[in-house]
Amino acid sequence: MHDHHHHDHKDDNTAELEGAFIDGFRAAQDRRAFLALVGVPLEIEPNDGGPGLKLLEVRIQDSFQVGSASPGFGSRDLVYQPLPGSMIRQTTSLDLVYVSTAERRELTLHAALHCR
Repeated sequence: MHDHHHHDHKDDNTAELEGAFIDGFRAAQDRRAFLALVGVPLEIEPNDGGPGLKLLEVRIQDSFQVGSASPGFGSRDLVYQPLPGSMIRQTTSLDLVYVSTAERRELTLHAALHCR
């Protein structure tokens, strides 16, 4: 099983929600119906009173950390350590991309569900 993680996670409940959403969305036969079932809005209000933003993309990205790097002491070079295979970690991020003629916004699932 892989670890679902998003850079904006505030708590474990949000991470679990996004993990369940990612698994369900990937497995769904009808992804449009899945979005409706979960309650993801297809349109959200703009910040400035302009046109509403439409859901354009559900972006799910897998990343694998294969090494670590840190500044060297007294040097401009990085100290790089490749990770052993058992320590390579997968993370999965989720962003919902909304657009209008005036704005583009990338939201977490939690933020999108609270945009109504």
